Amino acid sequence: MSKIRVPATRKTSILDVARKAGVSLGTASRVINQHPSVSQDKRVRVLQAIDELAYVPDKVAQAMRSHRSMTFACVMRDFMVPVLSMFVDAMQREVDAYGFSLMVASSHHDAKRELSLLQGFEQRRIDGLVIASSSETDADLLAVMRAVNFPIVLIDRDAPDHLDRVMINHAQGVSDAVHHLAGLGHHAIAIITGDPGLHPTRHRLQGYRQGMRDCRLPITSDWVRAVSFSPEVGYSETLRLLDSAQPPTAIIAGGSALLPGVLRAARERRLRVPHDLSVIAGADSDLALLSEPPVTAIRWGHDELGRAAGQFLINRLHDATLAAQQHQVDAELVLRGSCAPPSSR
Repeated sequence: MSKIRVPATRKTSILDVARKAGVSLGTASRVINQHPSVSQDKRVRVLQAIDELAYVPDKVAQAMRSHRSMTFACVMRDFMVPVLSMFVDAMQREVDAYGFSLMVASSHHDAKRELSLLQGFEQRRIDGLVIASSSETDADLLAVMRAVNFPIVLIDRDAPDHLDRVMINHAQGVSDAVHHLAGLGHHAIAIITGDPGLHPTRHRLQGYRQGMRDCRLPITSDWVRAVSFSPEVGYSETLRLLDSAQPPTAIIAGGSALLPGVLRAARERRLRVPHDLSVIAGADSDLALLSEPPVTAIRWGHDELGRAAGQFLINRLHDATLAAQQHQVDAELVLRGSCAPPSSR
């Protein structure tokens, strides 16, 4: 086992026990909670570390464990988006310390599938759910989310309005993107984004309009495309914009899944980025970073969101009477090589 010293001013934590025993946080938690799925060797090492560090388990966490499945769930639209793994990893680490495991599922942005998942989670008696729901207006989905007997934390959603939520300041990020493009001389700036009934879309459009007003630029309805977050929409809407009578000189792809379609459509129309068309990704991604040129992007801390979501569930289990919890992370514009002054094309 590794040598570890805990400062006298700090209470020994389960993380100290795990480090001293040379095991994962989850393994240490399972030993403390007398879970059978731990090898004898690891169990002995953890128990020895507990003894040497004089570790005393958190009574609040222990109290929560009674009559619980010790399982949370996380539902995203599409776990194929790589940056979302940062959210899930951070949430897992946050709840691990309390002995909770985490199930993950993709909704494919389908309200019917989400209803099925919610019913299945209730049958499994999960202790809490974090979800980026597909709709904020579907009456059946909202009714079930209000009725389930476990706490729910919303990811970047406004409804149901009594639930805890973690949010992103999309408006500031998109407003900064418009200011940057206007500073380069762009007047014809378009935005492609998702379902207008969702908070991320409303917030992005709010930032777009505010940025255009700040820069005294005309807002043309043809340049605002709020349809869906699917990659196919990024492609089809970009083609419509580029083939229009007044094509934009810059496009903001307001969603992580939209950027591939925007770049594909630009390539098909033989437009060079940024010489013929400037592009900004409304959510940073590996594609934005690894494209040639790398794409200027709006970025925020998925790990910060994941930690907050996990802690909100723990807080809610400890005290169901808490006022609605909310945490918002700021978005920043990361400048790369996909923007330039407009060409004369």
